[in-house]
Amino acid sequence: MQEKHAHNHDLNLKKVDHLSPTRVRLTVEFNANAITDHEPSVINRYMQAAKIPGFRPGKAPANLIKQKYKEEILRDIVSHLLEVGLSEALEKSKLNPVSQPKVKVGEVTLGKPFGFEAEFDVQPEIELKNYKSIPLQRKKPEASEEEVTKTLENLRERLSTLEPLESGKPEKGNFAVVEVGYEIKGSDKKEETKTYTVELGMDKLLPNLEKEIFLMEVGQAKVIEDSFPADYPEKDLAGKTALFETKLLELKKRVLPEVNDEFAKQLKEGATLEVIKNEVRQNIQATKEADARRDERQTIVDYLIDNNKFEVAQSFVENQSAQLLQWMAEDWKKRGMKMPPLQKEDHDEVKKRAEKMVRTSLVLREVAVKEKISLDPERLKTRLNLIATQLGRPVEEAEKFLSGRGMMEKIKDEILTDQVFDFLIEQAKVRNS
Repeated sequence: MQEKHAHNHDLNLKKVDHLSPTRVRLTVEFNANAITDHEPSVINRYMQAAKIPGFRPGKAPANLIKQKYKEEILRDIVSHLLEVGLSEALEKSKLNPVSQPKVKVGEVTLGKPFGFEAEFDVQPEIELKNYKSIPLQRKKPEASEEEVTKTLENLRERLSTLEPLESGKPEKGNFAVVEVGYEIKGSDKKEETKTYTVELGMDKLLPNLEKEIFLMEVGQAKVIEDSFPADYPEKDLAGKTALFETKLLELKKRVLPEVNDEFAKQLKEGATLEVIKNEVRQNIQATKEADARRDERQTIVDYLIDNNKFEVAQSFVENQSAQLLQWMAEDWKKRGMKMPPLQKEDHDEVKKRAEKMVRTSLVLREVAVKEKISLDPERLKTRLNLIATQLGRPVEEAEKFLSGRGMMEKIKDEILTDQVFDFLIEQAKVRNS
């Protein structure tokens, strides 16, 4: 059972300074007896734990404990007063920090008032306006025959085969099977010979290397000099000149299948060409509709931000910037590369993007509050069922899995955001074109 101490905090919230619309400083003071009043309970705690030669645990005199652990006792009292003082001051001021409070402690002297200042960011006051009847231009997304044909051509390329060319010199569009190794001029760095198949004329090779391959015949070998570009991803090669030992082993051409029912069956068992065309058309339509919805959302966001000016706490922007940089680094890592150092203009762009994301989040949340839009449990249930199916787990197990990884709040936030956008689009002034 936890011991209850007979002391009160007698806290005085002396001042609340609004340094900016998003930054506040509280000045807090305890009475002159605050530290002395807390001493007995802290000393008693030390008495129970301290090991003093000649005394059984808990039996050492209080004045001996106070003398031996004077600094530790005072530190614990100050720490306790800061904790409860900040909590009570926030309750009295009815403020909710959105950043870790920066605390500045005043003089710590027995018999004198003990005070501190706490500075932190708060949520900005948003006087929401102009969020209904947002003008929207809506186009009817349609899949053109040209787009269907282009998609079928891409599918043909995916199902194409490479067949050897019996003779002839390399031409644009040919696939060259080459052995290539290199050594850097003036260095001992080299790469052993490897075999590659590359489409010619597509700017996939270094310029001079590709130019010389066009002049070669099958079976021919030569040493070709070329330089890696200054912005080459591998920094130890960037701008360096190399000698490439190159041999043209074989030339191949791409052979495309005819667009007919046989081609359709390769894409989907039992399908006809007409079935594939309809599916392609529907997929293009669905993609365009998704793009249109995304464009509408962006129009709404831009309109809300332009018509609702408010200051944003820098801690929000800094946190979002850090998140963006982490996502960028992870994206580079997925591509097997390390993110290059960012220049000042890159950091400025990240910060600008982060601030817009923060503003968007705050203004949408304000719409939800003002219009009393709360999370739709049916939408959450549908999303959880879908995720459970994707994970191949029961819904309860999937929910536990998501909660354990801190993903449930993100999912709920996404659903609530969808609901807010649905409301804003319903209220929008839509003009079809």
